[in-house]
Amino acid sequence: MKRRATIRDVAMAAGVSIGTVSNVLTGARPVAAPTRIAIEAAIERLGYAPDQAGRVLNSRRRRGPVAPPPGMPRLTAIGYLCADLTARLDVLPGADERAQARLIEETLGGAAANVAAVAAGLGSPLAVWTELMTRLGADAHSDWAAGLLASRGVALTEGSRRPDGHLSRCIVLVDAEGSRTIVNEPLQVPKADLLAWLGSLPRQAGRHCLHIQGDQLEELLDALPAARSRGLLLSCHAPGLRPALRTPAAIRRLAELLDLVFLDGPTAHAVTGMSATADCLPALGALAGRATLVVTLGAEGAALLEPGRRPIRVPTDAVVPADRTGAGDCFVGTYLAAWLSGRPAADAARLAVLAASRSVLVPGAQEYRPVADELADALAKEGV
Repeated sequence: MKRRATIRDVAMAAGVSIGTVSNVLTGARPVAAPTRIAIEAAIERLGYAPDQAGRVLNSRRRRGPVAPPPGMPRLTAIGYLCADLTARLDVLPGADERAQARLIEETLGGAAANVAAVAAGLGSPLAVWTELMTRLGADAHSDWAAGLLASRGVALTEGSRRPDGHLSRCIVLVDAEGSRTIVNEPLQVPKADLLAWLGSLPRQAGRHCLHIQGDQLEELLDALPAARSRGLLLSCHAPGLRPALRTPAAIRRLAELLDLVFLDGPTAHAVTGMSATADCLPALGALAGRATLVVTLGAEGAALLEPGRRPIRVPTDAVVPADRTGAGDCFVGTYLAAWLSGRPAADAARLAVLAASRSVLVPGAQEYRPVADELADALAKEGV
């Protein structure tokens, strides 16, 4: 019988210490992206499976997030962490139809969690300390999600886990063309949670962005002045943006309250009432206040609308997608890490477009994790 691989085997194969492997598995300490990738490759190659009971116990022993290094850029994302149950089909079923999936798999997802995981994994020179404010339980399924998220470098804010809560679930149907239908359970982070976190937030050097998933925003709008008074940079992105915030007046208000507003193409068209991208971008630009508006346009790339400047279009290479789930989140996480690290907006957008275009080639919302050096090398080869 073949001997079961141990953590020592993984450490030897990856050329690191056992402690470093443990940090990747538990999230106890951040690990540089290249090292993490080498360890994950060794785990997959050896078929190493950590003892589940031990991982759950370690997860429960963690008392709170590790403090960020002094001066390191920091990202706090608010919104969903969930289990994605993804069914891969040839054709999406219609009403009253029964379909047989080629594969059904469970992976970690949630728009805010995806953004945080991407930002956490990029590594130097775009290293950002990340955390997630969400709602989940104290059960084994929540332990699995929290432990896996921690292994990707993302902490949970104090109070995100509740004894009476549970891990949100999301059903994703993906067809052979990469198109998808998504059904998720509702999750709302209460304003009281955000205000309590703000009240306990110590003053720190370095840039700190509070990023809010779109469907959380309406409930939390009244807390944004308090966040601004603590010196936080503020951003949001479109998933689930409620109808009340999909109007020109609402976008104008968000552009005054926030520093960055990420919109997707359908939201941009809905807000402006214009079907052509060339027409809706100038109309959106007229709504910009203090904020930069960033519009993701799928196969058309992205557009950058900075206050007082003409729109900048950032194209993308044509690819055949395997799964578009999480592509917009990958874009936002990459952009935020580059922006917090001091990159100009246009450079951040180019890096984000490249990361998003690669993410659609890999099934699963968090299964592609871009690395900053690899993105920069790819852009350099393209002469950008």
